[in-house]
Amino acid sequence: MSRTYFQPTALEEALQIRRDNSEASLLAGGTDLVVAMRHDRGPAGDLIDLSKIMELKGIHEISDSNHKAVGCIHETTNCVHEKAGSIRIGPMSTFTEIMESQLLREAAGILCEAAETVGSPQIRNRGTIGGNLCNASAAADCIPPLLCLNAAVELLSLGSDGSKCIRILPLEMFLLDSKKTDIRSDEILTGIFFQRSAGDMGFAFQKIGRRNALAIARLNGSCAIRLNGNTVTSLSFALGAATSKPERIESAEEYLKGRELTDEALTAAGKRAAEYVLEKTGVRASSSYKLPVIERFTASLIRAAAERKTEI
Repeated sequence: MSRTYFQPTALEEALQIRRDNSEASLLAGGTDLVVAMRHDRGPAGDLIDLSKIMELKGIHEISDSNHKAVGCIHETTNCVHEKAGSIRIGPMSTFTEIMESQLLREAAGILCEAAETVGSPQIRNRGTIGGNLCNASAAADCIPPLLCLNAAVELLSLGSDGSKCIRILPLEMFLLDSKKTDIRSDEILTGIFFQRSAGDMGFAFQKIGRRNALAIARLNGSCAIRLNGNTVTSLSFALGAATSKPERIESAEEYLKGRELTDEALTAAGKRAAEYVLEKTGVRASSSYKLPVIERFTASLIRAAAERKTEI
C-alpha cells in the first residue's frame, strides 16, 4: 500500500492539506500511531506530520498582549479559551516539555506529575499532549488532571473560501469513548486551555500500574479539592482506566460536597465511585479485584489532595 506523506511547516498549510485530504491521518509524536502501523493496525491513507509547525508548540499564559493570538472566527461555546490569565498548551508540546515547564509547575502541578509517569524518557521526549488527547486512550495519564482543571480544546478548520472556523469544546465533550473524539475530518487540534489553579485548592494525581516505570495505567486519577476547615466546598475527581474513557465521577463529587472529610465519608465516596464504574462497565472478570481497588484508590486520592491543601 502506498501513501503520501505530508510535512507542512505552517499551520495554514496543514489546514489546507487536512481540508483537501479528509481521509488522511494526523501524525503528532507517533508513539502510538507508528507502532500501530508497524503491526498493520494503523489507519490506511495519507499522513500529515505536524512536527514542524511551530504554531502548535509552546506553553504560555494568556495576557492582554497575546489575547486571541491564534485568531477567532467562530466559537461554539464560551469557556476559558483565550481569556487573559488562562494557560495555553500547544498540542505538539511533548511530555518532557510539560514536565519541565515552570509555568505549569506553578499553575497546574498535577499535569506535570502525570506527565512524569508516561512511559520512558524516550516516549516522553517524542509523545505529545495533543496526540495523547486525540488518541483518547482510557488509560491516558494526562487526561484526568485536565478534566479536574476543566480544560477545553480548540479545533481549527479551513473552509473552501479560506475562512477559518474555530470550535471550542470542554474536554469532557471532546472525549466521546475509547479511541473516539469529536474532532472532525477537516479539523486540527490547535490548543488546550484551562484556568490557572486557585491557591487555596489542593491537588493530587495517582496511578496504579503493574510496575513503577514503563507501565500503562491499570487505574489512574486526579483530584482537586477546596476545604473550609474540614468541610468540602469544591471537589473535582476524575478516574482513568476504569471505564471506556477517563471521566469525572460526579456521584462521588456530589456526595462529598458540604460534608466533613472524615474516613467514613471517604469510604462512602469510594463506594459510589465503584458503583458508578460497575454501572458503566457491567460485571467483568476483573471486577472482583478492580472494584475494591477503586474504592480504596478514591479515598486515598481525595485524602492526598486534601493533605496537600493543608500544606499550602
